[in-house]
Amino acid sequence: MDRRKMLAFLGVSPALLTGLPVGAAETARPSHAHAPHEHADEGSLITVMNPAIPGKLAARVPLNPPLDSLNNKTIYMVNLSWEGPDAANYFYEAMTEWLNKHYTGVKTIVKVTAEGMFGSDPALLKDITAKKADAAIVGVAG
Repeated sequence: MDRRKMLAFLGVSPALLTGLPVGAAETARPSHAHAPHEHADEGSLITVMNPAIPGKLAARVPLNPPLDSLNNKTIYMVNLSWEGPDAANYFYEAMTEWLNKHYTGVKTIVKVTAEGMFGSDPALLKDITAKKADAAIVGVAG
């Protein structure tokens, strides 16, 4: 559906999407928009959320330097369960085989996050830190 037509049908000006608070009574209704099922009072306010990125960026943390080699390194492979808890397993198995073929002493540890793709998993982060992992591969979908 065309956004402008939808907003016009609702009696809302597209100017509201700029993020400025505006009362519904202050919004001019287009002459072609008839909303017979309107339930809001003319004096009520509506809240429009602005999806724009805020001006302040998150603090930057420098990346660790790249490893010279993967020989004798521990690599965590973290499955975020994008398509289910077993979705990335075939990929991680193939990657483990490839790493073992090309590097000596590589240890891979596959883990599934407890809270899925939208949460954090403090226990897993603590485990990775405690085992002094050399690298991590995170978020591969199946």
